[in-house]
Amino acid sequence: MSATHTGPEWLYRPLPANADFDPAALAKVEEHAAALPAAFAKLQTALDAVRALASYEPCANRANELVWERFEALVADPDGHHRAALLRYAVAHLPERAAARVLRRLAKDPDVSVRTRVARALRASKIREVALPHREANNWDTSGWVLRTEDTKVTRHKTGTRALEKAGLPVVTKLADLRKLLNIKSTNQLGYFLLATDAKDGPYTTYTIPKRDGTDRTICAPKKQLKWVQRQILDHILSKVPPHPAAHGFVPDRSTVTNAGPHVGAELVVKFDLKEFFPTVHYFRVIGLFASMGYPVGDCMFGTADTSNQVAPVLARLCCYTPDPKKWGTAVLPQGAPTSPAISNLMCRRLDARLAGLAEANTGVYTRYADDLTFSFKSADGLNLGRFRWWVDQVCHQEGFTVNQAKFRVIRDSQRQVVTGIVVNEKLQVPRELRRELRAILHNVEKTSVAEQAKRHPRFEGNAGAFAQYLRGVAAYLNMVQPEHGAALLKRVNELLGTGDADGDPTPS
Repeated sequence: MSATHTGPEWLYRPLPANADFDPAALAKVEEHAAALPAAFAKLQTALDAVRALASYEPCANRANELVWERFEALVADPDGHHRAALLRYAVAHLPERAAARVLRRLAKDPDVSVRTRVARALRASKIREVALPHREANNWDTSGWVLRTEDTKVTRHKTGTRALEKAGLPVVTKLADLRKLLNIKSTNQLGYFLLATDAKDGPYTTYTIPKRDGTDRTICAPKKQLKWVQRQILDHILSKVPPHPAAHGFVPDRSTVTNAGPHVGAELVVKFDLKEFFPTVHYFRVIGLFASMGYPVGDCMFGTADTSNQVAPVLARLCCYTPDPKKWGTAVLPQGAPTSPAISNLMCRRLDARLAGLAEANTGVYTRYADDLTFSFKSADGLNLGRFRWWVDQVCHQEGFTVNQAKFRVIRDSQRQVVTGIVVNEKLQVPRELRRELRAILHNVEKTSVAEQAKRHPRFEGNAGAFAQYLRGVAAYLNMVQPEHGAALLKRVNELLGTGDADGDPTPS
């Protein structure tokens, strides 16, 4: 492999002995690659033009290098046509191992047309990677990547009055019943909610907030009326169905503390993270969830007519977001809707059951807090960690989720083992840094005032009320995790803030 290559070995095609590094052809590749994803067609045309020449491999390798630099952005592109173009490029010009990585990621794409193209490409390809099969009797090959893409129908579920009564859920078989349950005033109002977008004064508002890694997270927040409707769906329907016991995020009476508790005193803690957790749950998956509860599917489309039995599709659409309301098949769970956490937990019931069984088979325990998966083992003797990691990755992929390999962590008991922000080496403990920070802040508040310390804290920019709430929140958290230390700190915070301070700082009640 040439020393100029900067990517992994499997990204490059072998160079023939007469390889020709044609400057003009390479310049054209650079030009089109710089304009991706819009220029995928031009890039492919440029490579096809030299396929029979000795300059093809150098050009293809450079193109592959540039495409791979933007791979994560390309698979996350909101335009399904661009992701389909990436798929076509991968099949045509990437080496087999690299193409397999693209196909595997896109096999669970939110856009049904992309998923269908992947299934078709896998059938036609010569990719022979080992993967979990559809069923025990099937081959251990890439056919398992398209589980529930081709051979599973949403209409397989038993729906209707009897199924809903058996499940203890509100009996809703027509949209008129659904409007009554959710207190949606008219079919016109329902139609407005079904736009499911922030475009053209739709029922959502979108904005971004920074992540810890420096990238932006898009929040799709429902406006007041839709948010109220989603809360009705949460209260009347979603809350009636229990998540798996391993799920601890957004579940009543469970928390980061209950999530961390099972891992105390482990020799080995293994952590995984799911990539794009909410956006991975697309509209058709949500239809399947409501159908599995017993709600009628109708023709799998959504509408507004009171006499329609399209209940599951309408419920799914009310809980999903799409930038373009005309591309109804691309809607996904929005980060910001009150229904999204509950739906994601219910969508993960089979995933949680399989991973809990995998952990038990390896004498370990498993918990999940939203997109954080944690396994721990009292003893690591006999554990083949590489094989275990492969199994977790395969199970997650079959269940429609992608593991973020960059966030995989193995933490031994000689290191500080932190699970959802709580140290679990010997007992549940808040990290020492947080305890010290709170004590230092309280010391400074006693010397000056809440208002003065709020000015010095960049996060609060002088907002004394918000700063006081923050102090109470941290102290309450410490008390929840470590009452033996937190109780005294919480009492001290309440004494400091209970009557305000001499400067008249606002103090929350």
